[in-house]
Amino acid sequence: MRKPAKSLTARMVQTVTKPGKYFDGHGLYLRVDPTGGKFWVQRIVINGKRCELGMGSVDFVTLADARGAAFGNRKLAREGGDPLAARRSAQEVMTFEEAARQVHEINLPTWKNPKHGDQFLNTLATYAFPIIGNTRAPDVTTADVLAVLQPIWLEKAETARRVKQRIGTVMKWCIAKGWRKDNPVDAVDKGLPKQTTKKEHRKSLPTPKLRPASM
Repeated sequence: MRKPAKSLTARMVQTVTKPGKYFDGHGLYLRVDPTGGKFWVQRIVINGKRCELGMGSVDFVTLADARGAAFGNRKLAREGGDPLAARRSAQEVMTFEEAARQVHEINLPTWKNPKHGDQFLNTLATYAFPIIGNTRAPDVTTADVLAVLQPIWLEKAETARRVKQRIGTVMKWCIAKGWRKDNPVDAVDKGLPKQTTKKEHRKSLPTPKLRPASM
């Protein structure tokens, strides 16, 4: 007899203690281990092959979230996609900070002066990482880049331009990796005021006291 599309409840998920498998819809089931651990698993057919996908612990994944993920996996599989491959690809994607450090490592041997390499990473660590460092590289938006640049765009104009250039370099690397199709830095100028180039003049030195020439 076919089970109903949804047979579990949030309360049952939290209170059940007997080891076993408790089924829901779309191949999703709750596995309760003898040790008391509770985990979501989905039985699914991918490219004609039956397999099981681990979907996380009940401690971190709610019933609603598990159902949503199970539905998405099944829909993708029925359309000919591979949820396993999609998951691996998602896991490989780096955060902005991870991507920036990778770009720094790749390009470090090409810098003539090691100081330039340090500056590349240090400016990003100072101004960008606190704001977008934990953001997945494909998810960085023009608004995110603006949030980094606006506070320093006029007060630290030269530094801000370098930070902008370096964020753009990281984003180009992400495009090459296939993680995104656009560079959010390209449109950021539309949201920034025009910088005024002011020449900094050195302070004049005090005129030394002249001693009268000795006779």
